[in-house]
Amino acid sequence: MSSEPLYLQIKQFIDDNIASGRWPHGHRITTEVELAKQFSVSRMTVNKAIRDLVNEGKLTRKPRAGTFVNLNHQKPESPF
Repeated sequence: MSSEPLYLQIKQFIDDNIASGRWPHGHRITTEVELAKQFSVSRMTVNKAIRDLVNEGKLTRKPRAGTFVNLNHQKPESPF
């Protein structure tokens, strides 16, 4: 078992799926609830991993639609 925190393991899992092309640009990723069940963790643990990837520009969240692989993989620029 890895000594990395669980949210980092989940983050790596998502990142690996993106990098391998299994989850291509624009793909709706697995829901937080499904990932929480898959990894036997709380939804908040999955949420932390996804938030990190959103902040890195790899994922985009769309209210009521889901979380999607970002097309440009660029961190969103600050409006300031």
